[in-house]
Amino acid sequence: MMTYKMLVLDIDDTLLNSQHEISPKTFKRLIEFQEAGNYLVLASGRPTASMFETADLLKLNHYNSHIISFNGAVVSAVASRTEIFSQRMDVDEQQEVIDFIQANDLAVIAYTEDGIKVDRENEYSHIEGELTGLPWEYDEAYFKSITQPQLKFIGVGDPTICKQLEQDLGGRYGKQTNAVTSKPYFLEFMHEASSKGSSLERLCEHLGIDISQTIACGDGNNDLTMIETAGLGVAMGNATETLKKAADYITASNDEDGIVQVIDKFF
Repeated sequence: MMTYKMLVLDIDDTLLNSQHEISPKTFKRLIEFQEAGNYLVLASGRPTASMFETADLLKLNHYNSHIISFNGAVVSAVASRTEIFSQRMDVDEQQEVIDFIQANDLAVIAYTEDGIKVDRENEYSHIEGELTGLPWEYDEAYFKSITQPQLKFIGVGDPTICKQLEQDLGGRYGKQTNAVTSKPYFLEFMHEASSKGSSLERLCEHLGIDISQTIACGDGNNDLTMIETAGLGVAMGNATETLKKAADYITASNDEDGIVQVIDKFF
């Protein structure tokens, strides 16, 4: 039987339940999991700054662990708050991405050192700020003068539009950009070298852990590369059908302590 050493968890709708909380049962089991000498990693589409609170709560700082943020564009050491590596978008293509998002009636989200910028308001444009807890503001002019390469952009709006665009694009935009939904109303654009899967590979190389000794759990299509790359890919019971079809194992939902089930079964 395979001996697994690392568990990689998406945050929203995987680690967190529908109340956006870690259940007491899951929390207790994850602390015990690390105390036993196992390695816990969080991998999310969230910005780096918004992941540290959850990482610290789970004592990833104490156990010298890492987080994968921006859907794989950045890997950081939790204790030191330092980037291990990062991958930004092509500066020429990113303006095309902004124009494409706006042309398809979605709002655009970008990230600064101070928080989140949104070009205009719609029914879903406030959600990223609420999920991450980062300061955010509407600033249409900002998107006309971005000259530095960015980690990612999000097109946010009608889930029907996001789903259709993801299908039409086939996961790609232009020559160097990936496009994937993380939530029904979020269509995320990153450099082609940025994915949770590729960053998991690089992190394992950095730590000297064989990729076959990893288990990754997720719920959204942005988790697909991660569960395909890991030694064992797990879809939550509440995951998309695309993810469930690709997974090696389907656990209980995020409201049924599906993470605990994975730990008890495989570690």
